[in-house]
Amino acid sequence: MKPNVARRLRGVGEAISDSTPGETIVCGKCGQRFAIRNDAAPQDAERAKKQASWVEEQLVWDHIQERKHHGTMELPSL
Repeated sequence: MKPNVARRLRGVGEAISDSTPGETIVCGKCGQRFAIRNDAAPQDAERAKKQASWVEEQLVWDHIQERKHHGTMELPSL
């Protein structure tokens, strides 16, 4: 089983493929976009919300620590 990851989207037209469920998170500070690929069942909406919230917290923390965002982040199993 592949780990669930959040991956930075570089291009304006780049998005998550239609075959992979997930969502896009935008950093409120710098505007960088991250796609969350989730291999979990689509019914697990609560888990998806927790993962999106976790990614948003990591993006804020990156700015507090004055470091660049990672290209990919392995999501914790929440």
